[in-house]
Amino acid sequence: MKNVKPSKAWTISLLVISVCTILIMVSYIAGIAVPDAVKRIVGVLDIIALPVLAYTTAKMFKDK
Repeated sequence: MKNVKPSKAWTISLLVISVCTILIMVSYIAGIAVPDAVKRIVGVLDIIALPVLAYTTAKMFKDK
């Protein structure tokens, strides 16, 4: 695991998942009513970013 270098796709997908999670968490804790369209867009971004993260993680460790 010492020589594993994260790819650009891995970094971007991890950031997307992190931002989406923080957005949902902060809005829930603060009691802010988020429009339904925003929730759906965030959900779609999560659904797209998660397989990309899984694929690039597997590829990073396979190429090691």
